[in-house]
Amino acid sequence: MNKTIRILVVEDSEDDTELLLRELRRGGYDPVYRRVETRAAMKEALEQETWDIITADHSMPEFGSLAALQLLQETSKDVPFIIVSGMIGEEAAVTAMKAGAKDYLIKGNLARLLPAVERELRDAVQRRERRKAERALLAHEVQLCIAREIQQGLFPPAHLALGEFDIAGLSLPTEATGGDYFDYIPMPGNHLGIVIGDITGHGLGASLLMAEMRACLRTLAFNCVDISEIVATANRLTRDDFGSERFLTLLFTRLNPHTRSLMYLNAGHPSGYVLDRHGSVRTELKSTSMPIGLHPVSEFPEAISLVLEPGDLVLLLTDGVLDALVREGDVSDSSRALELVRANLDQPASNIVEVLCRTACDSVPQGTQQDDITATVIKVNSEAPGGSLAAGPANASGT
Repeated sequence: MNKTIRILVVEDSEDDTELLLRELRRGGYDPVYRRVETRAAMKEALEQETWDIITADHSMPEFGSLAALQLLQETSKDVPFIIVSGMIGEEAAVTAMKAGAKDYLIKGNLARLLPAVERELRDAVQRRERRKAERALLAHEVQLCIAREIQQGLFPPAHLALGEFDIAGLSLPTEATGGDYFDYIPMPGNHLGIVIGDITGHGLGASLLMAEMRACLRTLAFNCVDISEIVATANRLTRDDFGSERFLTLLFTRLNPHTRSLMYLNAGHPSGYVLDRHGSVRTELKSTSMPIGLHPVSEFPEAISLVLEPGDLVLLLTDGVLDALVREGDVSDSSRALELVRANLDQPASNIVEVLCRTACDSVPQGTQQDDITATVIKVNSEAPGGSLAAGPANASGT
C-alpha cells in the first residue's frame, strides 16, 4: 500500500512537476499535491492546507526558491523545504542552505529525491516529537512550580514572636516539593503546638501526604490539648493513606507561654534538644513511640513535660539536616548541628535555622541532595511574662 504524502510544488512547469511526482510514485508514495508559481498562490496554499514537504524551483519569472523559503519561514510552519532546480550555482545553493533549505537537487538527476524526502520526513517527525516532549516537560515544570508555591504557602510564617519566646522554622525541599513538615498551631488554653515531621521519601507524593497530615493535625489540635490523643487519632484517620511503604516521623511539642512549660511526644523522629544559655544539652527529646502510619491502632504514650528556663533553646530537626552535616569521626549524627547552634546562640531564632539549613545544603555536593532539610528553633529570651497567641506572627516572610 502506497504511503500518502502531501507535497506543495513551487514550480512553473507542469512537465517538471509530473516528473517529480512520477519519481515519488516509483518510490512507493501516493502524492497529494498542489502546484503554485506565485507568492500569493503559495501563501494561500500554506494558509488553507497542511503539507508534509515543499519543493521549489530556484528561478522562475515571478517567484523563486529563496522568496518561497522566506514566505515559509514567515508562517513559522515546520515543513521541510527542498530546492529542485534545473539551474543553480554552488554559491546560490550554499546561500539557500544557510537560509534554511534542507537540500537541493538537479531536475535532470532526481536519483536523490527519494532518499532526501524520506530523510526530511523522518527528521520532521523527530522534531515534532522533540517539541512535544519539550512542551510536556515545560508544562510539568510549571505544574511543579505551582505545587511548590502551594506547599510553601502551607508552611507557617518563618518567624513567630510570642512574649519571651522567639520561634522560627525553615524547610528546603530536595525537589520542587517535599515531605518535610513544620507548623505552629494555636491550641486551646492559649497553648501553642510546635510540630516538625518527615514523611518517608520526597517529591510530589510525599508533599501530598504532608498536606493531608497538616490539615489533620491542625483540625485535631485546634480542639484538643492532649498530644497523645491528637497523634493517636491522626494515626487512625490517615493510616490507610500511607500504604505499605510510607510513614511519618513526628515530634509534636506543646508550649504554654505563661508557665514556660513544654510537653512533647516523639513518634519515631530524630531527637530534639533543649540547650541551656551556655549551649550545654539540658534535655534530649528522644523518640517515645513508633511513627505514624505503621499500624492503624497504635497507642501513643503520654506526652513528657519539662520546664524551660530563661536562655534555653529548643532545637527540632529532620534527618536531612543531620545526614548532610555529619562528618567522619563525629561522636553522634547531631554533633555538628549542635556546634552550629552553639556558635550562634546569641543570634535570633530565624538566623539560627537559616545557618543550619543553608550549611546543610552547602555540605552536600550540588545536585546530590537526597533528603529534604528542615529545622525549627524555640528561644527563651528573657524573664518577661508569656504573651498571647492572638498576637500572631511578627512577620510574614515565607520559608
